[in-house]
Amino acid sequence: MSNFPLQVDNLSKKFPGKKGMGTVHAVSGVSFNVESGEIVGFIGHNGAGKTTTIKCILGLLRQTGGTVRLWNSLPADSKVRRRIGYVPENPDYDQSFSPLEYLSMFASMRGLSGSSGDWTALLGRVGLSGWEKTVVKQFSKGMRQRMSLALALQSRPDFLVMDEPTGGLDPVARKEFRDIILEENQRGASVFLSSHILSEVETVCHRAVMLSGGKLVSQGSMKELLGGEQTYRILAEAGDTQDTVEFLVPERELQEKIDALRGKNLKVMKVELVLKTLEEVYLTARGGEN
Repeated sequence: MSNFPLQVDNLSKKFPGKKGMGTVHAVSGVSFNVESGEIVGFIGHNGAGKTTTIKCILGLLRQTGGTVRLWNSLPADSKVRRRIGYVPENPDYDQSFSPLEYLSMFASMRGLSGSSGDWTALLGRVGLSGWEKTVVKQFSKGMRQRMSLALALQSRPDFLVMDEPTGGLDPVARKEFRDIILEENQRGASVFLSSHILSEVETVCHRAVMLSGGKLVSQGSMKELLGGEQTYRILAEAGDTQDTVEFLVPERELQEKIDALRGKNLKVMKVELVLKTLEEVYLTARGGEN
């Protein structure tokens, strides 16, 4: 068997629905891997099954069918758990503790060596300098996300699982988070990143896995997903009215279309490459649903 950080094979999870609504199929037959040294983006709309999948990966939920393996072991394996860092979407912390107290407590529970100075430096790395001894009650959502990242990084994990880690962060803070993700990846950590910010996924991820309605609708490298035949935009001006008209054509038809426009006495003003976005790829994969 491959010793990937994560192997998900035919994963399914059902929940009993509300009265009279039958069973809810939150995840159905999903399969994908995360290889060593990869950053893999996890994409899907609200209710697509992303968080359910992540909870099954971490052993927080028991799947209905299929298998999840972390380095060929079950998620409940204590040795596996020590190698994972997790940033939840909505962390629920006791508000009477400070970040420094949390890091000290977690270090004790995890059996990690480190001093108060080490944890202060880590909090500085995630942007909480000066807030080390402030109780969580006074934190914004973005500050709680920063603390979650510090807790996830505390053990220098081999595998980071991040569920919407930049929710509640401003653009500058999101850039700081992306930089840390890339630094951890350069250190050797694999990363599984769930995010609604698809430009973020395009920027940092090597591959992406796409869910819709609990099912896998597409996956592949960024090059595979964003590649394919190029599309060009032609702006032309009608000689009589000087109205500007726009045409979108595939690369294989570009020269033929330009010749046809000139043959109709339209002046070609501009030809530009239309860059495909991950959002467009995802909407196409789900069949154009809104």
